Amino acid sequence: MPVEESGESEKSSESPSGKPKDQVWTIRLAGGEAAQRTEHPNGASSPCWSPDGESIAFTAADAIGKTDDFTAPSSVGPVADERVINDISYRFDGRGFLEKYRHIWTVSLADGVSKQLTFGDAFDDEPAWSPDGTRIAFVSNRAKDRRRLWNRGAVYTVAVTDGKIATVSPEDAQFSTPAWSPDGGKLAFLGHLGTGSATNDSVWTVSADGADLTNLTGASDISFGDSGMSDVHAGSYGGPQWLDDGSMLVLASQRGETQVYRVTTDQTVEQVTAGEHRIAGFAPLGGNLAVIRGTVARPFALEVWSGDGPSGAISHANDAFLAEVDLIDATHVPVKSADGMDIQTWLIPPTGFDESSGAKHPLILQIHGGPHSMYGYAMFHEMQLMAAKGYAVLFSNPRGSAGYGQDFTGCTKGIWGEADMPDILAAIDAACQLPWVDTDRLGITGGSYGGYLTIWTVGHDTRFKAAVTQRCVSNFYSFFGTSDIGTTFGVTEFDGLPWSDADKLLRHSPISYVDRIVTPLLILHSEQDLRCPIEQAEQMFASLKYMDKYVALVRIPDEGHDLSRSGTPSRRLARLHHLVGWFDQKL
Repeated sequence: MPVEESGESEKSSESPSGKPKDQVWTIRLAGGEAAQRTEHPNGASSPCWSPDGESIAFTAADAIGKTDDFTAPSSVGPVADERVINDISYRFDGRGFLEKYRHIWTVSLADGVSKQLTFGDAFDDEPAWSPDGTRIAFVSNRAKDRRRLWNRGAVYTVAVTDGKIATVSPEDAQFSTPAWSPDGGKLAFLGHLGTGSATNDSVWTVSADGADLTNLTGASDISFGDSGMSDVHAGSYGGPQWLDDGSMLVLASQRGETQVYRVTTDQTVEQVTAGEHRIAGFAPLGGNLAVIRGTVARPFALEVWSGDGPSGAISHANDAFLAEVDLIDATHVPVKSADGMDIQTWLIPPTGFDESSGAKHPLILQIHGGPHSMYGYAMFHEMQLMAAKGYAVLFSNPRGSAGYGQDFTGCTKGIWGEADMPDILAAIDAACQLPWVDTDRLGITGGSYGGYLTIWTVGHDTRFKAAVTQRCVSNFYSFFGTSDIGTTFGVTEFDGLPWSDADKLLRHSPISYVDRIVTPLLILHSEQDLRCPIEQAEQMFASLKYMDKYVALVRIPDEGHDLSRSGTPSRRLARLHHLVGWFDQKL
């Protein structure tokens, strides 16, 4: 990345409400004042340097021209505040209504002039310059039927001079993070063909003209990219980065670890880093690596990875925090499910734990979201808080989790609850064999898919004395038409449609088993959650309350599905108070 000079006057772009929009800025590596480089009225994101350092590509939301879609007839008079909807996907969690499409732009650093390169009813993202600076690769869905089958992602290129777009990869796919080879002859990217949600990502290459599509890692049965989870690190970048020798480095997720791997064009796969950690980002640094790395008992930090291990921290943002708190590492708990399958499981003991004291401690089972993600060697503030409050915290990767091969990941399709609940109950059974765990004080909680499995489990098992379901799915039948991903993820995961498979969808919905629930249940849900709409929580609450069950509902305003990771700090704190407070009262 070239060093940019600062010194331009500060500028801003605001929405009609007065809230500033994100823009692209640059700052010298030595520090100083930042310089604003874009002033797009709808904000700018995903900046990417041109090879010569003279321009930056970025994405921005733009209005499109008139279409043949339905619009309100002129006879109805002036437009009020109604919305006319034409696309099956018209809302998205964290973004609200999709009233503008996202396109690729460039801005010249010399004169500040911005130029729009792509147009039309498509969402373009992840720009990447070719080494010669003539083309920009990007990810989009520009297939003819994109407005109905909206969840695909293909790789395209756009010419910087005339805006001509070429399709590089198959369009029926979910590809991301394109990266050019040093000679500009190939593009590498992550993803898979088709749009199934339970397919592990591979590393692919294709010639710049769209020929010779190759899956470099399909034979390895490894989930490439970072599938790890944490509430102190909301996102990661694990896409391929080319080396001068024509190989590439990329992140991959295996058995709770996220590591850097080296992949060659002759389909050799080699692990580069090792250890019980999650690496959430990396960059070549001479003969070493710069990595963003964290563990269960250590928040993420920027480090140098030299040879066989980390050789020193670059960032020290958490030093003061670490001096104030005790973070507890996790231990492995051997678990075999009912059919003999090994289920990787961890346990964080309560702060100050002393087994020789003979004291009994309550235990809370945590269930991750996804379901095709994984728990592992990364810090969870929520779990550490529970341990500090005196709880043992149990977490595992049941079937459906990433990191254990394609068969393990994909086997839950259409049988949520049946395929996975035996694994988490096996983890509880194993933990309850420990003499210091109080088997009369067991709690259970999870968010999203974990929220689903929480209420499914308490509808089928009565051992838990308290449960908290967060941002849950409770009814597959209504999820189809109310979730922002109901017509895609809902169909592929639940393997059915409301009008043809109603019995199947309801059979695997927790709402069908509310009459069996005896565990006191707290329902935590954000009102602006479009991924798991709050109607999912409302159905659960109303049904339980109607039967005079022990249930409470906490509605959190103005937040979406990612409240626990990136919500307003005060509301994140409120969520933790309600979550831990429920267990304090019941356990």
